[in-house]
Amino acid sequence: MTASSRSAVTDRKASGRRELRIRTEPPGHAFAADLAVVDAWLRDYVGRSHEQLGRTGPVCPFVPPALNDQAVQFSFRYEVDGSSTSGITEVLTEELADFALTAEPQPKSGASLECRIVVMPMTGPAGWQRLDDAYESLKNAAVDAGLMIGQFHPNCDERAARNTGFRVSVAPVGLLAMRRMAPHDVLFLTSRRDWFERYDTAFRAHYERGRVRDPLLRELYHAAVERYGLPAIVPTEGE
Repeated sequence: MTASSRSAVTDRKASGRRELRIRTEPPGHAFAADLAVVDAWLRDYVGRSHEQLGRTGPVCPFVPPALNDQAVQFSFRYEVDGSSTSGITEVLTEELADFALTAEPQPKSGASLECRIVVMPMTGPAGWQRLDDAYESLKNAAVDAGLMIGQFHPNCDERAARNTGFRVSVAPVGLLAMRRMAPHDVLFLTSRRDWFERYDTAFRAHYERGRVRDPLLRELYHAAVERYGLPAIVPTEGE
């Protein structure tokens, strides 16, 4: 996405971090209304607890503090109509590359609040399916860059990590969320060796130093280390 190929609207708050970007809106389409829908979804669903989630706390624990800290970027891509998987992949790959270059570096805690939500209001059911089809290749690119992504749309069948009966990623429009990888992402990265090795490189020290306390995360991590024949962790003082 180049400066010459898009119209941009930027809203930087006092913290200097909130950012809104849009392509030229189609005739009759209201950007303000689209932003309000996504913002309400973040605050009233993603940022709150849910009885089917399988744990306490918000659906995404990062969202409330990220919103409070003005660390959520919104990129509205009205040119994406979902007519081809390659078109979706190309646009979202550009967004991933830009976010990887411009987002704040990962702090020592391992959890960064900065994130970007790429909203595609013009996609419908066929486009949502193509977003699902593109997801694994996009996740490969994200993990390679030390990022995590999630796809969301009205028909999304992604399930909660602690309750596979709960379709956790349903959203009012098609969108892709991205952020820096965090320690709890072991929940999503043990199914492939290359994904887990990238995670292990980033967060092995957290396990060695006892910073990861959640029993499920520790169980998944140690099981993956054993499964892939990686060196056992060597606990340091404090574990």
